[in-house]
Amino acid sequence: VRLLDLTAAYAAFADGGVWHAPVSFTSVADSSGRVVLGSARAATVATSPQVAYLLSDILSDGDARAPGFGYHSVLELDRPAAVKTGTTSDFHDNWTIGYTPALTVGVWTGNADGRPMQNVSGVSGAAPIWHAVMERALAGMPATPFERPDGIVSRLVCAPTGLLPGPDCSHPVEEQFSAGTEPAAT
Repeated sequence: VRLLDLTAAYAAFADGGVWHAPVSFTSVADSSGRVVLGSARAATVATSPQVAYLLSDILSDGDARAPGFGYHSVLELDRPAAVKTGTTSDFHDNWTIGYTPALTVGVWTGNADGRPMQNVSGVSGAAPIWHAVMERALAGMPATPFERPDGIVSRLVCAPTGLLPGPDCSHPVEEQFSAGTEPAAT
């Protein structure tokens, strides 16, 4: 999968489930500001707003990331952000793709000649670049949360099981669900 296509797929989650075809430009204006060339962007509903929100909720959960990446890692921004890293098993490629409601950025790192990198993962190779680009591009813009659509419900569940907390649940947590999919049993 090309980085451009994968980044566009993640951008659909940022846009409430609407996928937009990548374009090189949206318009060209002359020196007086008159648009002389425009580029239409095809838009397709790729998934429901509820699924897009739930994925964003999962990918922006710093507590869930902490066991693997620690708290305050390069995957954390100064605002809500959903992010995913990836590393091939042979260290030929790694990537980080993440988004806020305003911006999606994808970063690939690797050797142009195909040689494997020396134990460089998505979080150590691509993520610092992603973090720097996101912070710089969003500087001065207000931090906005992911908009929670209708049809999302919150439920207290038992962390180890994902079921409703019973009397033996030592670690209840609040989770988000698409209405009608929340657990009903302990």
